[in-house]
Amino acid sequence: MEIRDLAKEAIIVSEDSTFRDALSLMLQKETNSLLVVDDEGQLSGEVSVSDLLNATVPDFLDPDKVLENMSTEEGFGKAVRDAADKSVSEFMTIDVKSIHVDDSLLSIAGTAIANGAQYIPIVDEENRPIGVISRRGLKHILAKYLKIEVKV
Repeated sequence: MEIRDLAKEAIIVSEDSTFRDALSLMLQKETNSLLVVDDEGQLSGEVSVSDLLNATVPDFLDPDKVLENMSTEEGFGKAVRDAADKSVSEFMTIDVKSIHVDDSLLSIAGTAIANGAQYIPIVDEENRPIGVISRRGLKHILAKYLKIEVKV
């Protein structure tokens, strides 16, 4: 079993895409996260549903006032509409741990454990995303060590 056997397609968005673009792509591809690339196509971050939710909170709003200001349909709807044109670079997570396509299964497991990751981006020699190891892939790695036979 190799990384390529466990990898699934990386769903990619650019740093200059908008909140609306990212949400639309997540819905279209039925995923909860996107990998973000810079102008050279190199991995620069990720966007999750949590990042989208956090992006709806206005910068000026005191964290203690979030629930109060967004507790109505009107308040939350306005916050979402106001976030629609925010650039992904404004709210993406930038501290993303990736693995190289030639890394070992043990390296994947170690990276997932060390970072509490539910999925891990796979990059090539130029740090360009080529896939992800999802929770499904991580389960297959665990199964390998218990000799549980699973079709990949």
